[in-house]
Amino acid sequence: MGNKPSVNQSKFQKQLTINDKQFKKDQSQSNVIAPYREGTTLAVDSKLKAYLKNANDGEDLDDDNQGGRNKLQQFKEDQHNVENIQKEIIHLEETVFSKEKLQRVREDFESYSKENKMSRKKLLEYFGMAELDNKRLGNRIFQCVKSTFSQKKTGPFLDYAKFLKAISMLSQQNDEGRLRFLYSMFDMNLEGSIEKDEMYNLMMMFLEGMMSINYENQDLNDLKQRISESHDRQIELALEEIVNEIYQNHASKQNVLSYDDWRNWLMEQEGIQEILQFNPHTDFQD
Repeated sequence: MGNKPSVNQSKFQKQLTINDKQFKKDQSQSNVIAPYREGTTLAVDSKLKAYLKNANDGEDLDDDNQGGRNKLQQFKEDQHNVENIQKEIIHLEETVFSKEKLQRVREDFESYSKENKMSRKKLLEYFGMAELDNKRLGNRIFQCVKSTFSQKKTGPFLDYAKFLKAISMLSQQNDEGRLRFLYSMFDMNLEGSIEKDEMYNLMMMFLEGMMSINYENQDLNDLKQRISESHDRQIELALEEIVNEIYQNHASKQNVLSYDDWRNWLMEQEGIQEILQFNPHTDFQD
């Protein structure tokens, strides 16, 4: 990814000018990683028992923080979700990865996590993007990885199931998975489409992230230098111009990009094939 200009580089430069202007080794009998499977289930069971005890002691279970839903029903739903995630883990481990590569994924997760919890900093280190840890783009990447199973807020850490799902989406045999993951980064409102403000905001994140990285490619370094010398308003106008052009040429509905609209636009961009060959870890080859 470091040897070619990034997507929209020449167009952005033009607009700036215009505007001046295993956890333990192998779980021999099962591919499912036991600490995740058993730990999650036990956590749900222990919470359920606690609420049942409170009910027996006379505590009102109906007054909860999620719209008044009965807590007992909520934990039944949680347990059902855990079972579905376990099935997904089994499916991914048995169908997406070879035994050797699955072992590598497990070892990588164990190396970069603690007690089935991986931080944003560690995930970005794993992806070779440590420079983005304190940037909005780094946080957005982390949020999208955490949302691979559910769009619900999930706390500050990443668990094995979501890590595994993200790696399967980003594997080199899964171009569609890579595109879907990238699309989720743009769809900040979780509405299944991309509005203009979402496109603009993510492009600004990419731009901010770009400024924190040192490149081998001289064209990219020249672009960084040009951007650093530009006023904030010039940059904003350049991005607005690019976004307006994208929607004018590719939106099938006014001011909204569907997945197909977005994909058609993306595949026209210079260097996109190289971006789609992104390898989640420099030592992890499919």
